[in-house]
Amino acid sequence: MTGSALPVNRIPRMTSRVFRTLLLACSALVLATAPLQAQSLGPSLGAPNVKPGEKMLLEADQLVYDFDRKLVSAVGSVEIYYGPYVVDAGKVTYDQNSGVLMASDGVRITDATGNVTTAQTADLTDNFANGFIQSINVETTDQAHFSAASGERRDGNLMIFRKGVYTACDECRKNPARPPLWQIKATRIVQDNNSHTIYYRNARLEFWGIPVAYFPYFFSPDNTVKKKTGFLAPTVHNSSSLGYGVTTPFFWNLAPNYDVTFSPSVYSKQGVMGQFEFRQKVLGGSYMIRPSGIMQQDKEEFAGYSGDRDFRGGVQTKGDFNITPRWAFGWDLAATTDRTFTRDYHIEGADTTDLTEQIYLTGRSNRNNFAARAYYFKVQRENTVDTVNGVSYEHDDQAEQAIVHPVIDHNYILSHPILGGEVSFDSNVTSVTRDKSDIHHTTDGNFVSGAAGNFNRAGTDITWKRTVMGPAGQVFTPFAYLKTDVNWEDSSDDTTGVGNGLYPRAMPAIGLDYQYPFLATTSWLTQTITPRAQIIARPNEQHVGKIANEDAQSLVYDDTTLFEWDKFSGYDRQEGGTRANLGLSYDGVLSNGYSLNALFGQSFQLAGANSFALDDQNLTGIDSGLDTDQSDYVGRVTLDSGRGVFLTTRGRFDHEDMEMNRGEVSATAAYGRSNATMSYIYMREQPGLGILEDRQEVAGSASLALTRNWSVLGGLTYDLKNDERVKQSFGVAFNNDCLDLKATYSQTLKDYTDLEADSTFYLQLSLRTLGQVSSSQ
Repeated sequence: MTGSALPVNRIPRMTSRVFRTLLLACSALVLATAPLQAQSLGPSLGAPNVKPGEKMLLEADQLVYDFDRKLVSAVGSVEIYYGPYVVDAGKVTYDQNSGVLMASDGVRITDATGNVTTAQTADLTDNFANGFIQSINVETTDQAHFSAASGERRDGNLMIFRKGVYTACDECRKNPARPPLWQIKATRIVQDNNSHTIYYRNARLEFWGIPVAYFPYFFSPDNTVKKKTGFLAPTVHNSSSLGYGVTTPFFWNLAPNYDVTFSPSVYSKQGVMGQFEFRQKVLGGSYMIRPSGIMQQDKEEFAGYSGDRDFRGGVQTKGDFNITPRWAFGWDLAATTDRTFTRDYHIEGADTTDLTEQIYLTGRSNRNNFAARAYYFKVQRENTVDTVNGVSYEHDDQAEQAIVHPVIDHNYILSHPILGGEVSFDSNVTSVTRDKSDIHHTTDGNFVSGAAGNFNRAGTDITWKRTVMGPAGQVFTPFAYLKTDVNWEDSSDDTTGVGNGLYPRAMPAIGLDYQYPFLATTSWLTQTITPRAQIIARPNEQHVGKIANEDAQSLVYDDTTLFEWDKFSGYDRQEGGTRANLGLSYDGVLSNGYSLNALFGQSFQLAGANSFALDDQNLTGIDSGLDTDQSDYVGRVTLDSGRGVFLTTRGRFDHEDMEMNRGEVSATAAYGRSNATMSYIYMREQPGLGILEDRQEVAGSASLALTRNWSVLGGLTYDLKNDERVKQSFGVAFNNDCLDLKATYSQTLKDYTDLEADSTFYLQLSLRTLGQVSSSQ
């Protein structure tokens, strides 16, 4: 027999008499509950609404019927399945007089989201929509915990905890009675599942059971909410020019696809700075705009600098849109009243002296890549000064920055081979304008980092290469390329040596790369020794010094560039002449997981003019190690323990006396939660570039786990040549399942920054599920 609305399943071991009795009881339950609409405990402490007419399935060890009091009880391992809910209890009793359905003896309620409610007793009346619960504990899916002496479900959408406690910390396994690391105690905690908000009244924040803060009222979103209107964690500041300050953001969730965050900051010396950020997602992308501004109360704090003005402010905006699945468009732009506003007031982007603004269009397919970008490099520092022999030369740093309008790159790889090899096309169009030449003054003369004028280039590189395996394991890679471009130079500063007019170029090249790996294997070691030789034949470079060098100034000759066909970093310079590159590499792998990789080699100019010995306005090849027919030696050794220790050393050594011209060492080590990094760099003097002294610097950082939760950390950058610290930092951190705490002190000395010496104390406290608060001074 079944009830009029909800049938009941029975476990097999029940007798037929008890089975019939249970069905009768369930029929009574149906009569009591059928007229009501099923409700939800809510997504955070409950589940989606039960569908009307949902079946209830009940299992128990036995059924007890009290005819005198009209009580029907399911006793022993009771399980109720109702929509998304599962109820486990030692006993469930239905009172036919009052219509109350009560669960007791270790009640456990699991909803569809996985949240688990445990209680001594629970009222399950009205399809779980209303009722009182005694000794309640709730564990949510994100491991947060609610507890209270009593609770109440109301209208299926409210969960009320009286004398409630909330924490995201797990209880101590060794001592469950010990208070959690942090908890919030409140006279009343209300979970509203319609607004997805948790409200706290007369709340106090406790650490290890000790009250540290009191809040008459506050609220937070539940664990289902990604965005919620309300105040965010404040940030505290302190600096000599701004004074003490606090930023209190307010987030306004206007709609699912757009919102605004107001972030007013109050400073004891400068007053109130207003800032807000508007974000919106639209079809195919999103964008953001962030304006900010302040009327400074004490502009004299910035006397002599660009910040010495009444009003300071700026606006930043970013956007990224997918026009089609293959094409994207976007921007990253900013405008400010002065150079150091973002750095002085800690606006996003304050950690750099130059801000790169851009507008871009990109496209990609299987064998095509396209990118068009326009750049503006915004200086966020005061003007720099060159001092030579007691004479100072001040730069106009912003006027000396290039404006790129635009740079267009297109790469295409043919889908079918030609002569058995791969053919690719690389095209580039660049247009650059600079208002004032960036000239550096040295004791040995001047060199130009950027010439004033308008400079344009359009060109295409065609490359062919093929890899052929020899009969004895040799690897032959013949290749050829043709670089062609046309340059139109319109220099406005004759002192730079850059020409005016049209300069076409063509650089054909043909070459061969040969490798012959030798493999040796034992039971404990596998070794590969590979001699490698490469030769490239091509004519001399054309129009050196007449074409402005904007994108090929970064020349670093080391193991990574030894076998590059063209060792210049950009299009403005083209390596010419016949060159041979020789090297020997070693790879060894031990059976215990250790591995060693090494490379040593040298480059030779065999015929034609050595491009790296030809002076352009930037002196790009001077002291590079390639400016002689026989280059410096370059090498690298890398050791990997396979157990968290990694060491790399590389260097460039003089071809005549093997004296080091450039050296680097880097090491990382990790063990459990502890880790450390170290780096050392040495650069020999470069008189041709005005660098008259050797440079040596060592830097290191480490984090040492003292216990399971506590760790100390620190870092140091030291100038060995001048015997002084560049940067230093140290701090302490605590991390566990519910709290992150980090306190650090950092300092940058004046000789190594364009601003005043900077010392910062930073404190950050993060409570899982509630947010974080930070302070810096």
